[in-house]
Amino acid sequence: MKGKARLLMVLAALSPLCLQARGIADVLEKLKSVGTFDTEATFTVTLPSREDDVTYRLRVAQTPTPADTLAPCSYLIRWELDTPSGPAQGWTSYFQGNLYSYRDHRLREYHTSWDPAPFGVTGRNEAAASTGNGVQRTAQFTSLLPSFLAEELSAMVADTLYTVSDPKETTCDGIPALKVDAIMTVGGETVQEKNYWFDSKTGAPLRIDTESNPASITEQTITVRYTPVDPAKAPEAGTTVVPATEEALIALYPEHFEKYRESNFSIENLQGTPLPTFALPTATGERYTHHKGDHFAAPTVVALIDPSTSFTPRIVSDIRSAVESSAVPADVLWAVAGSNADAAEGAVPDLRPGEHLLLNSRSLARDCGAASLPVILVADTAGKVQKVILGYNPDLTSLVIQSIALLQ
Repeated sequence: MKGKARLLMVLAALSPLCLQARGIADVLEKLKSVGTFDTEATFTVTLPSREDDVTYRLRVAQTPTPADTLAPCSYLIRWELDTPSGPAQGWTSYFQGNLYSYRDHRLREYHTSWDPAPFGVTGRNEAAASTGNGVQRTAQFTSLLPSFLAEELSAMVADTLYTVSDPKETTCDGIPALKVDAIMTVGGETVQEKNYWFDSKTGAPLRIDTESNPASITEQTITVRYTPVDPAKAPEAGTTVVPATEEALIALYPEHFEKYRESNFSIENLQGTPLPTFALPTATGERYTHHKGDHFAAPTVVALIDPSTSFTPRIVSDIRSAVESSAVPADVLWAVAGSNADAAEGAVPDLRPGEHLLLNSRSLARDCGAASLPVILVADTAGKVQKVILGYNPDLTSLVIQSIALLQ
């Protein structure tokens, strides 16, 4: 009997712990199953040393990607912040091992196929990136996405520095919610307190309060409030579709890619793919149109050039020399940046048979992925780019002759 009583006492002591673990597990399970997510949010930072709070206005969206070893989801995060000089805006997008981030008139990008190191990948071990500090995981505001929140809370539950409370039933802005508290203690001192509110029905996050270094000179409070978007009530807000390709992302931010892209990554990978669709005005007031997949009458050199640069005359001379010397007849598209026909004709004087002078080529350069000019493309008669030449090369004539010859 004594043994049975002792067993009952042990079970009674363990049961609250089991219930707590089960409660946290339920929250995590719901959070992981949120799935496609699209919401507005405010991210407010309060510092004792500042009179005014710093508040970001956000639109965050995710699409779960179970097969991606680098991140649990693809995402698009857009932010806006009021500054003394006016609103500042930016965005970050990640999908399939590609990350793009725009802020301060600079568009930076990272690609695992180009350099996997920024993603926390060493050698061939992509799985290691799932717990690392790669750019796809440390980009600003990614921790607010449900997929990353689930990982964060799971890590806290497993970390002995944290004490995570049993979920409590409550409300958040009138919505039935589950509240979870997490306290981080180091050396007997509380260094961080976090409070989470999750929708008790869907598991989606509703609010997060974070207080770091409480009661100290470095105290900081961050409050995140989520506001679900209802397209029926606010059609102008639309529904965020998380981009899954670079083309889809460029369609959202064409100006950012055209003016602020810093990398020629995309155009370096254009080789072997069809030339994009374009329709550009000619210097004579007509319009030259090419559709992706269209054939050319002959191998075609597409020269994306800027008439204002000093080496443009040499590029024009070298390409013309190459076409004249080529055993294979070839055409040339002079795709000139800018809309000034006089400047374009000054850079490419006296058009020759098989040449076309096109204006406003920045959009074509953008769609090809060119961050800077000049870029020379050599396409075959099927309209596929077979050679990409970046910048001015003293051996340009030989390179173009060889490229055309290989198209036979």
